[in-house]
This record gives sequence, C-alpha cells and structure tokens, in this order.
Amino acid sequence: MEEKEFRQRVMPLQRLMYALALRLGLPPDDASDAVQETQLKLWRGREGIPDDPPGLKAYCMTSIRNECLSLLRRRRENAPIETATGLGSETGIPDVEIKDTRRVMEQFIDSLPEGQRRVIRLSSFGEFDVMEIAEATGFTPGNVRQLLSRARKRLREMVADLN
Repeated sequence: MEEKEFRQRVMPLQRLMYALALRLGLPPDDASDAVQETQLKLWRGREGIPDDPPGLKAYCMTSIRNECLSLLRRRRENAPIETATGLGSETGIPDVEIKDTRRVMEQFIDSLPEGQRRVIRLSSFGEFDVMEIAEATGFTPGNVRQLLSRARKRLREMVADLN
C-alpha cells in the first residue's frame, strides 16, 4: 500500500477512531495521541491491512481499541492508590488501611481467570458499564455480565475466607 492509498483509505477513519478513544474514557488530548500512535502503527504494518472496506474499518477500530486499553492500563498501574480507590483521608479511614486493603484485593483480582480479571478491573477501576466493557474486550454483553457476576462471587468468597 502506497502513501496515497493509505491516506485515501485509512485517514478518513480518523474521526471514528477518535470517537472510540473518547468512548473508552480517554481525555481528548490522550485520544488524539492514541489515534496518531495507532495510525503510525498501521502505516508501519500497512502490508497486513485488509483490502475490503469493512475489514479495514474493523481492523482500524480494533487497533485503536487495543491502543486505548494499553494506555488506560499503564495509567491505572501508575495511579496513586487513593485515586484508584476513590478513597482518601476524607473518609476517616486511615490511609495505611486503605492501601493494605487495596493490596489484598489486587492480589485476589490477580488470582482470577483472565476474562474475569479483565472485566472486574474495567468495571471497578475503569468505571465502565457493561456495554463499554463488551466493546473494549470483544465479549458479548451477556458474557460480560456473567464474568462480572462470577468474579464478584469469587472475590466475596475470598474475603469471607480471610475472616
């Protein structure tokens, strides 16, 4: 694929990619950066881009989704605990206790199967609804609800076992 063809076929999808990045929870500046980074990756791998228009659109949207999820994951990993939990000194709970609880819950979540772990993190920490999680993960909404239910049930069991 030459530059002219790339500009004609991929660049018009820029607005759709930007809209998806915003829907996945990125601020406007980060969404623009994610779109640019995705377009750069698409250009570098242009030989693997599908020829048919529906396939091209799906390929581009999947690429931006993956880029956004990576960005959100990196941001969450670097976020302070108080930001991620929504708690802090205003709750009256000592910060040490919040951090300890957070650490234990992260260990519990890490022990869940991959699908459950992904959806519980997007739901709890990313504050995504079922449809957004389904769109971000590629699961059906029914599957997302089932995975969330099973993950929450398993986490309740783990917390009960501590007592």
